Amino acid sequence: MLALWLMLLAHAPVMLAQEPESEPELLILEVRLDQSVLSGAIPAYAVGNHTLLPLGELASLLTISIQTQPVEGVARGFILSEDRGFSLNLDNASVTLAGNTQTFDPALVLAEPDDIYVAASLLEDWLPLTFEVDRASLSLRAHALEALPLQARLAREDLGGRAGMPGGYEDPDYPRHEQPYRLLSVPFIDQTLTTEVQHSNNRTQGDTAYTAYLTGDLLGMETSLYFSSGLKNPSPEVRATLGRHDPDGELLGPLHARSFQLGSFSTPSVDNVSRGIGGEGVTLSNRPLTRPTSFDRQTFEGDLLPGWDVELYYNGALVSFAQPDAEGRYRFEDQPLSYGRNDFRLIFNGPLGETRVEQYSFPLDQSMVLPGDFQYSLTEHRDDDGQSRTIAQFDLGLSRSLTASAGLIRAPTDGEEELYSTLGVRTFWRSLSLGGGLVQAKDGGALAKLDVQTRIGGVAVDASRILLTDFTSEVFTTSNDPILTRDALRLTGSLPLTSRSRIPLTLEATRDERESGRANTDVSARVSAYVYRTALTNTLRWRASDISEDTTGSLQVSRRVRDMSLRGQVDYRLDAESDISSVALSAEKYLADGYRGALGIAHTFLPPETRYSAGLTKSLGRFGLGVSASYVDTGDIALGAQLFIAMGRDSRRSDWRFDAQPMANTGAASVRVFIDEDNDGVMGNNEAPLQGAGFKVNGVKHRAHTDAEGIAYIDHLPVKQHLDIAIDTATLEDPQWAPEIEGLRLVPRPGSVASLEFPVRMTTEIDGTVYLLEKGVERGVGDIELELLNNRQEVVARTTSSWDGFYIVPGVIAGEYQLRISPQQLQRLSLSDSGRRELTVSGDGDFISGIDLKVFPSSLTTPLEPVVDFLD
Repeated sequence: MLALWLMLLAHAPVMLAQEPESEPELLILEVRLDQSVLSGAIPAYAVGNHTLLPLGELASLLTISIQTQPVEGVARGFILSEDRGFSLNLDNASVTLAGNTQTFDPALVLAEPDDIYVAASLLEDWLPLTFEVDRASLSLRAHALEALPLQARLAREDLGGRAGMPGGYEDPDYPRHEQPYRLLSVPFIDQTLTTEVQHSNNRTQGDTAYTAYLTGDLLGMETSLYFSSGLKNPSPEVRATLGRHDPDGELLGPLHARSFQLGSFSTPSVDNVSRGIGGEGVTLSNRPLTRPTSFDRQTFEGDLLPGWDVELYYNGALVSFAQPDAEGRYRFEDQPLSYGRNDFRLIFNGPLGETRVEQYSFPLDQSMVLPGDFQYSLTEHRDDDGQSRTIAQFDLGLSRSLTASAGLIRAPTDGEEELYSTLGVRTFWRSLSLGGGLVQAKDGGALAKLDVQTRIGGVAVDASRILLTDFTSEVFTTSNDPILTRDALRLTGSLPLTSRSRIPLTLEATRDERESGRANTDVSARVSAYVYRTALTNTLRWRASDISEDTTGSLQVSRRVRDMSLRGQVDYRLDAESDISSVALSAEKYLADGYRGALGIAHTFLPPETRYSAGLTKSLGRFGLGVSASYVDTGDIALGAQLFIAMGRDSRRSDWRFDAQPMANTGAASVRVFIDEDNDGVMGNNEAPLQGAGFKVNGVKHRAHTDAEGIAYIDHLPVKQHLDIAIDTATLEDPQWAPEIEGLRLVPRPGSVASLEFPVRMTTEIDGTVYLLEKGVERGVGDIELELLNNRQEVVARTTSSWDGFYIVPGVIAGEYQLRISPQQLQRLSLSDSGRRELTVSGDGDFISGIDLKVFPSSLTTPLEPVVDFLD
């Protein structure tokens, strides 16, 4: 079995050369430049061995002045400077770079309604960039061969460290759209119907199960409901949660809460005291929603439908894997944060081939509480076994580099309740973080901890020591030989592999010394690499005590061959009897129109058993469908089928939308665009909808475009965080059309559709000439700054005159205005002007020309010539 698996990997390049061309497969990639995340998700296409990237979207993210017109099949602009022109024409498969025209393989370019997708290998030939595409972790890393304007801006503003925002996205300060809560809304529903027949030990039995996950508004709160029931277990599993989330902290009046929940949820874990556990209760907090759950730890949890799994990546390396528990949830508890980068990606894989990605970034310095800021979290909870917990935690920012914390925890220990109080302090310097804490139990036990985080070279170092005195908790349980000290060390870094890639490496070691003098040591190492389009992760763990020693390992390999995905895993032991424990190999092939075929084989050596599996799935369209079969060489046979339907109601259209991809955990927006002829911001009966308008979500182009009714449905929006939606002005057919508002900011809610209105108005241009009057002679003068003011005396537009004095103010909507020369410039240059010009813009689109202004030396100005020279 192992030999077969190795042969498949070794012959993958040959298979690659022999595979025929395939249908494009949609990918969702994270984009990163240097250490900054530019976008958490852009669309791309896998075509055989090539990855096709959106030219217009990438150019926008990387601040390269290229715009695409996919309908016409052209792209134009320039690369870094106007003398390096760029022109792409799909009709004759040619590209012109700085005047030099060349042809390319048209199979490497794909025109879609939203953008022109170009193979990464072609873009590397055309642009001063190189790309690393990791299909295993759905990430794209760009390397600039020449300095980009974006890199200079990131260096100035350090945008990569802003919590909750992509590294290259600048807050546009759009007005907030308030989405009122309802007493009762029609929910979004993710539902799965599964049936299975098994034959084992000469006995055949079947089962059918139904699972539904619903989200929406109820009693003015966000609500989720999970329901599961089957023939074998007819007693339904039900859990419900109600609450609200507000990243601005405007909940519950003077409490300034950012979240509260009641119903079913998991408790937060408390370092060294209690673990997270599911149950019923109520929780309240004003902590920022995008910050870690604790200073140096982060817990990820959420709902997960049957048949789904989720992979957790840390700084590009696969670290953990989870499937749904009995309550339909997943949890990655207390993932450590190190000094420097802490980039996490959750990749969700569905049973029908579905994929979705969530991306998070937690710079360690942003875990500090701002000076004078007080943060709290309160939880009262009872788990499924009836054991109750109370968790109250508080943080206070004493200075920019010093945070104090305290807490009170009531938790079960060995079947009885115990009360704990905690005190801690954390300081953060430029290259070092130090923390100390004390936990005191009511029974007299105590725990003290000291930890340090820093970076040495390119390696993040986390070290800690814990001292225990008669201390017991859910983490340190009662023992005849209790632990006295625990030392921990964690090293996270990377080793250079090639000039453009590195190997992520993590080493963790823990040593416990007990009262008897015995010591237990646990060491684990994880190394990941992406070599020749193959992703590899090897994890090795060594455990030793005075009486035993054990070493285990796991190697995971993933490779794409054309439109086929190969995955393999080998579990093994390294000790006196080194052996392979199990081997597994699976292959998935994209067929067409969302269909996938899958084959798998897995073998365990003790006891010897081989399982063969096959499946066919459909994951696009209005529903998902899958059939599967498996056979074990012991004679067991299983046949199964699964039907998945996600459904949600668009209240604007009063119709239902169905999808093969889950939608209950996401938000949506129904956006209407229209020509606002009367300039009142409301769509009248005689005002025309605007078809074909596109949008940007957090600065990234979205695939949705308005239909004949001027409405676009933007779905699968991330929830519980600020989101900016704006019209992509490049998609407006008439260059004189302009949105009345640039964009709107909202906080999407699960199972809720926000109704947005974007009026578009006809604009005009104002032009004229600025003259310098000197000794009775007029001449046009350049570099004069002009300002356009509305009727509230607000500056709504600025422009500068050219060398001959000519100026243009573009994109002016209907209204009353005043045009003036900048008072600050007049004062700085000791000039006077002829006064403001009153203007009325009717909104019919006609240009307003010949609006001339004059400047002349102030009567207080004596050295006239220097002023004239400056203006020239």
